[in-house]
Amino acid sequence: MLKSKVFFTSVAASLVLCAHANGSVSNVSAIPVLNQHSPALDKSLKSLRAGILRDAKDCMDNAKGMDTQGQYDADIKKTIETPNFVGLQVEGESQCDGAHPNAYRYGISFDIRSGKRIDLNEAYAIGRRDGGGLFLTKESVVQVMIAFKKNNAKNHDCLDETTFNDEYLMSKAFTMTVDSDGSLSLYFDVPYVEAACFSPIKLDAASVHKFRISQKADMYGLP
Repeated sequence: MLKSKVFFTSVAASLVLCAHANGSVSNVSAIPVLNQHSPALDKSLKSLRAGILRDAKDCMDNAKGMDTQGQYDADIKKTIETPNFVGLQVEGESQCDGAHPNAYRYGISFDIRSGKRIDLNEAYAIGRRDGGGLFLTKESVVQVMIAFKKNNAKNHDCLDETTFNDEYLMSKAFTMTVDSDGSLSLYFDVPYVEAACFSPIKLDAASVHKFRISQKADMYGLP
């Protein structure tokens, strides 16, 4: 049964900040406050956060084994919530071996009643599935490239068309979130050295509209 509730659960909503004897620090944020929840969603979100906590522990263990200081920070943010849908952005940065930093950012969506993950591409068809990953299409890459260039207007290294072109963008898997204004934020799976070029690429509502699948989007109350 779907219920309204201001706070999530005491376990999932607690901030975990751990300082270790060797100076390593891990910090994993709470699950965001939701207006609605269900037992199934509680379970899914608890599992999501537990996976992040395991990743943080592995990082700290690796740093300890290499006799170096580790750092792990992760943040979970709500991007949108409707009576049937919640979208989250998960991002983290880590230093697990004293030499090679790492970062990740992805979007994930859930059906509030069932707690099951939702494929947002079924509501906003900007991608194609290949080998379990989601990739841009020839139609969507045009709009994404416009947004990419806008994002990087002051970063000329990211505008080298011999590297960052349509073909390159179409070769990178991505996830996404939708915002309450109907815009989409895209998170690409790229190497750390290229991450500065790929801060979330936002497609405004006007650009997204042509890809919106009304039947699915309306079912979840999405813009």
